[in-house]
Amino acid sequence: MSQQNEGHRERLRERMLKEGLGSFQDHEVLELLLFQYIPRKDTNKIAHDLLDQFGSIYNILNAPPQQLMTVDGVSKMTACNLSMLKEVLQRYTRGQASRKKITSVQSMIDYAKLLISNCYVEQLVIIYVDNTTTYLHHEIFCSNNTQSVTIDVKKVVATAVRIGATGVVIAHCHPNGELSPSEADIKFTRNLFFALGSLDVLILDHVIFNGGRDYFSMYDSGIMRQIQSDYCKLILQ
Repeated sequence: MSQQNEGHRERLRERMLKEGLGSFQDHEVLELLLFQYIPRKDTNKIAHDLLDQFGSIYNILNAPPQQLMTVDGVSKMTACNLSMLKEVLQRYTRGQASRKKITSVQSMIDYAKLLISNCYVEQLVIIYVDNTTTYLHHEIFCSNNTQSVTIDVKKVVATAVRIGATGVVIAHCHPNGELSPSEADIKFTRNLFFALGSLDVLILDHVIFNGGRDYFSMYDSGIMRQIQSDYCKLILQ
């Protein structure tokens, strides 16, 4: 690596130590990150190429490693490390959230969003609550693709019984950007509602995130009320 390149790296590091990242442009932030993974190449061009292809740091950190590797100069190790940053940030955010009291359905939804809303594969979280709608426990179910995630209903029921939950909030993400529920989403919710209902455990809501600010609520849309009505008709037969 040339002395000029090494000097540029050192200047950026010193600037960051003195000023923080507030005055840095996006490509300079990326350069600082790439310094750690690419010791002997000009990371300025790679940073610009990443931004040209993905549009923003947000999109870069949300991109699957396989997509990042399509940019010239981004190795498998570099792609994995960049993708890992979002996962580290999510864990940091979860730590912040765990310090707050979660005692309402909306706070459950906000917490679920911190857990899974920016994932690049489909994930589903089930949050278990007691009869005062206070958080007890959560479980995350992961997929290896953007289309579906498999949930073991028996496991959810067993967990609810084990911890004495009286309600659950379900949330999952659609990495493809679609906000509306699929038929499979509604069918799963219905099946789980019926399974938990026999134990007097209520599904309070099932929400869908797509990476944006908004989310789809099966409760607000009336889907949950229809499922509940169907369940009541069944047990009254």
